[in-house]
Amino acid sequence: MKIFRFLLIATCILTVASCEKSSVDDPSGTAAKDITNISYGTNAQQKFDLYLPPGRSNISTKVFIFIHGGGWTSGDKSDFTSGIPDFKNTYFPKYAIVNMNYRLANSTTGQYALPNQINDIQSVIDLITQKSAEWQVKPEFVLCGHSAGAHLSMYYAYTKNNPNVKAVISLAGPADFEDPAYSSNIFLGALFSGLVDPAVIPSGMTFYKYASPVTWIQTGSAPTISFFGSTDTAVPIIEQQARLENKLTQFNVPHESYVWAGDHVAFAVEPNLSFILAKSKAFLALYNP
Repeated sequence: MKIFRFLLIATCILTVASCEKSSVDDPSGTAAKDITNISYGTNAQQKFDLYLPPGRSNISTKVFIFIHGGGWTSGDKSDFTSGIPDFKNTYFPKYAIVNMNYRLANSTTGQYALPNQINDIQSVIDLITQKSAEWQVKPEFVLCGHSAGAHLSMYYAYTKNNPNVKAVISLAGPADFEDPAYSSNIFLGALFSGLVDPAVIPSGMTFYKYASPVTWIQTGSAPTISFFGSTDTAVPIIEQQARLENKLTQFNVPHESYVWAGDHVAFAVEPNLSFILAKSKAFLALYNP
């Protein structure tokens, strides 16, 4: 009997000590957790990775969604994977981070970029909102993308006007396809026309106008910070930056815009990357504190 009592007391002491250690290490009881390849649809490409920070809660932990580039027809969430540790630990430690794939467009099979890829962003937001209590996150979102992913981030924000999308970060995102650099280019014209489902374009509207994020900017659109490459030929800075800035200014949408030194993908090299992340962090502190 004495031995039994001793073991019982010892077990209780160890249990209390363990609980005390857990509460010190993680007061909220929510340790950091990474969940990969979460399905949000029936297509194999409809998956995302979720990085949950420690000490999170559905009162304060907002969600940062990355949307990869690739001309709407290629690319993968793995393009952003190597940068996730810095985003989690250095720049956005209080956010839950989502790195999503979406259904890639294929003009030969009729798999359209618009509206499919916008619907995919909506599906990811819907799933996170449904599971916000389970994952202990607040369903308020920042959309961030590069190239086609930046276009989709802006396009979703400006067309859906979802009040839970608090800000957009655009890295070399095409904003206006009515720019002659696109609309007068035979090759690009053929490419874009095959990426938009003609059934969704309003009568009398060209697909260039329909597919342009600037078309849909209005009062109350999400605050936007944009970055462009000084020698980018895919997204010509002179017209694209000006067209986006002018439309945001017209409707009094909070915004900032900067230029990195280099081409379309030079955002990922230093010192450009640190500059972009620091500016984005400061922007979110103002408009999504």
